[in-house]
Amino acid sequence: MVTAVIDDESLAVSALIRKLKKLDPNGSHEGFVRLPDFMDYADNNDIDVAFVDLDLGGTLNGIDLARHLSEKFPRMNIMIYTGHAEADYKAEALSLYVSGYLVKPVTEEELSEALSHLRHPIKELRVQCFGHFEVFYGTTPLRFDRKDSKEVLAYLIDKRGAMVSEDELRWLLFKEEEDGSEKRAYIRNIIYDIRKTLSRCGVPKEIVANTKGCYSVDRSMLRCDFYDFLDGVNVPAAKLGQYMEQYSWAAPVRNGLFGK
Repeated sequence: MVTAVIDDESLAVSALIRKLKKLDPNGSHEGFVRLPDFMDYADNNDIDVAFVDLDLGGTLNGIDLARHLSEKFPRMNIMIYTGHAEADYKAEALSLYVSGYLVKPVTEEELSEALSHLRHPIKELRVQCFGHFEVFYGTTPLRFDRKDSKEVLAYLIDKRGAMVSEDELRWLLFKEEEDGSEKRAYIRNIIYDIRKTLSRCGVPKEIVANTKGCYSVDRSMLRCDFYDFLDGVNVPAAKLGQYMEQYSWAAPVRNGLFGK
């Protein structure tokens, strides 16, 4: 889940961020005390839930901001987070069809309850390995900026958290032993693109670890049908007997899974 908090009180921002991280440790949760910083983040990230204080300490109040956000980002869940418990404030906020109205200080139970009744369902990142490999955000296939990023991510997922060296990734992409600064830089740019693209969907950049020129994925941060299958979950798509069909290097795991 991707959330963002805007409040002119830094302590209030920090308090809410701590609760969000506790409820959703694998999500992306950012806090802002300056409206321009918040809007820049909103323009460049797909925010699932925005927590907006009514008193922002400037010419724009929270109601106006909530109205602006709902018009610009119609699928964004807007949660009012304020010290005002008065009925008039709440009625005006709810008239904008916000997803909730939380009065400070909010408890974890109140926050969890509010997040379970959002107006717009939260998009989730989902990795499909059975059949053709694909990464979905909601129902839409994810698009990476670099053409090889998807295959490198598939390769790292196939390794199930094991470390993969830059040499191995160089062979995967270029099918040659020759090393070079340009190839190493290209691989690092691929890793950056994977992290950046997944982070836009609420996955922490730590999803891909880097240790002395080797890379691995953190399995716990991904919803993946292959990992579910290995954990004993019934995955109907596995009955097709297909695994990452577009990649020849996936044959060993494919054969191990289906005895081909």
